[in-house]
Amino acid sequence: MAINESRLQNGTLTLTDKATTPTTSDLSCQITNVRITSAYSDDGDSVTVLCGDTKPPPRKLDGHKLEGTIVQDFDNAQSVVAWLWAHDLQVVDYLYTPNDVTTCPEISGSVMIEIPAETYGGDVNKRITSDFTWNMQEKPTFTPGAGGYSAERETAAA
Repeated sequence: MAINESRLQNGTLTLTDKATTPTTSDLSCQITNVRITSAYSDDGDSVTVLCGDTKPPPRKLDGHKLEGTIVQDFDNAQSVVAWLWAHDLQVVDYLYTPNDVTTCPEISGSVMIEIPAETYGGDVNKRITSDFTWNMQEKPTFTPGAGGYSAERETAAA
């Protein structure tokens, strides 16, 4: 089997606030890094019985996050940084496509916006970036690209 490798390029990441007047911010041209992360932990203790057998504790999902790095743009009239400040601690919808939408999945859901810790400023005369981490409010929805894997297709084929 040949190696298949993916690279982030020509993708999109948009955030939409539907709470009042819907506003969408396209972060795609300000993003240098974006990823979805998951965290798991033990749910209880392991059990050892008299004969010496041990059963490990069950695992549980602690949640998913949308994380990445943005290039600060605070001196831009349509600033992503200003949009984030205006939507601090709000739950907004996201749509993330790592690459060309025809072949890659679209990943969507909602996240709670938290202003990055280092939002305004940094080293003088250098490109300034900020790392963000936003908690997903539910399991992300993966919509496969053309011919891509989906649990629904696997269930239908069975």
